[in-house]
Parts: sequence; structure tokens; C-alpha cells
Amino acid sequence: MMDLLDGFSPSPSKPEDNGSVYPPLVAFESSSLRITFNFSKQPGNPQITIVLATFTNLTPNVFTDFIFQAAVPKFLQLHLDPASSNILPASGNGSITQNLRVTNNQHGKKSIVMRTRISYKINNKDTLEEAQINNFPRDL
Repeated sequence: MMDLLDGFSPSPSKPEDNGSVYPPLVAFESSSLRITFNFSKQPGNPQITIVLATFTNLTPNVFTDFIFQAAVPKFLQLHLDPASSNILPASGNGSITQNLRVTNNQHGKKSIVMRTRISYKINNKDTLEEAQINNFPRDL
């Protein structure tokens, strides 16, 4: 059994790095799925934003074969680390996390925007959800 919250406990260095400058963002929510983004920055590198995406299943059914995909405009570069799992437990009883690194070559001029595509199976039935995320904090 794996503790999904392992490593996410508060640490004294967090407030100095990020504090409440960038509050969590509900990037997408449907009747079945919620995606929350938490942001952090590397000191001295303002054009790079680290995004921790947390996926929560809002239905009573387990999601299998879960895949998150994202695309960004040419002025951004996106790197997606592997997701913590491809099985999303039912009814919010656990989550999947995935780290994204966004490099904004127009930092200070253009805001981050992203298109997402999430696919998964519910009871062996393919499901696809797509969204455009435009509500990133302006100074990321």
C-alpha cells in the first residue's frame, strides 16, 4: 500500500519559496473529474513554472487507463513527468498527481495557456474530456 500524500507534508522552506503568492487553481472540473494545479517557481528562474497537477475522481466508479495530455502555444515549452498512477480511485478516495514544467519564453509579456485532453475508462467504456485553461495567475 502506497501513501499518496507521502512527501506532501508542509515543510518550513515552502512559505519562503512560494507562500500564498500562487494559490491552488481548480484548472478543470466536470461532473466526473477535478484537476487542481499547485504552482512553484525556482529562485532566479522566473520563466520556469513547476505545476503539480492533482486529479480527483468525483464519481462512484474507478477510472482505469487514465492519461493526461497537454499542449501549449509555441512561446511556451511543456515537459510532463509520468503520472503517479493510471488508476484513479472512486469518490475522491485518493488521487493521481503529475508534475509539469512550463517554460515561458515571453514571461512578463504573455500568460500561460494550455489545452488539456484527459482520457480514461469507466467500466471498460472509453471517456474523453478536453478543456482550455486560460485562468493561470498572470505573473506566472
